[in-house]
Amino acid sequence: MVFSSFSECFGRTKHTSHTPPHTRNKPEPIVTDIQCESEGPVSPLSGSSEGRNFHTISGRRYNNDEDIAYILPNDDTEADRLHFQHWAMKFILNGLYKSPIHEMLENGCNVIDAGCGPATWTFDMAKTYSSSKFVGLDISFVFPETIRPPNVDFNICNITKDIPFEDNDTDFYFQRLLMGGLNENDYKSALRNAYRVLKPGGFIELSEGSMTDAENGGPIYTQINTIVSSMLEKRGLMPDMGQHIARFLKEVGFENVYFEKLMVPLNHTNKAGQLNWYDNREANKSLRPLMAMTNPDFEDAEKYEKFLDSLGEECAQYKTSTCFCIAYAQKPLE
Repeated sequence: MVFSSFSECFGRTKHTSHTPPHTRNKPEPIVTDIQCESEGPVSPLSGSSEGRNFHTISGRRYNNDEDIAYILPNDDTEADRLHFQHWAMKFILNGLYKSPIHEMLENGCNVIDAGCGPATWTFDMAKTYSSSKFVGLDISFVFPETIRPPNVDFNICNITKDIPFEDNDTDFYFQRLLMGGLNENDYKSALRNAYRVLKPGGFIELSEGSMTDAENGGPIYTQINTIVSSMLEKRGLMPDMGQHIARFLKEVGFENVYFEKLMVPLNHTNKAGQLNWYDNREANKSLRPLMAMTNPDFEDAEKYEKFLDSLGEECAQYKTSTCFCIAYAQKPLE
């Protein structure tokens, strides 16, 4: 599956780009040095139950809002996976973003992290660029409530309906791996809202997987890839979302669209393959309770672990690669 594919730039992955101008064992930990200052509780909706509507399936916590199609859990175990995913992607991509905005961030600007989850990217960016201001947006109350850098805030909102900022307010809008929760119409609605709040000349960056573009998948990989793709499609979601993000940006009105397609090894070749496999394995474990509803073979957690062991061995043997797509663009100056 492709929910957490990684790129291996600088000789680490095979990739193509279109540029208009301009083992089961967890890998060695990635050392971080982020230190956050407490500013008291972060409670954008104090006293409200919004963003806290959850239900439990087989011991995992999922969002229980009818307006949310997101298929992964939003519990502490999933937050841990997303923390790991961030540091792995930063290591493999050799950076936090692709857009040409370093100087703007150094000088100080306004940044939105849409679908921020536990806010690892938000915190890392805030530490790196202390002159800029960052706001993490999420539909669920899963971000830290009590500790945060002084230049970070949070807000609960549904980005497909509205983003609670004035027009032309934001310099950089970042959105990553929401293919498990947004259908095409909702994705475009979120982009239209991003377009409204971005300043003329501001940048937007999107990253999504494309499950249909995986390479060298064996029979086990094909089986689970087909099951997860079917789960997405039944919810109106797009397994090949990554292949469409550049088109979506153009349709909404953004210009200077850059697109890059990256093929990432899965459990073979190098450290990128190891990191990609660990994250994919954990994502597949998170999906097991939902998959078991229509696939009884996945009800037994111990048997499922052995199934994932076999999947990892097969990916190493077949040299399977997953597909990850990145696009960035600008809001026109006029």
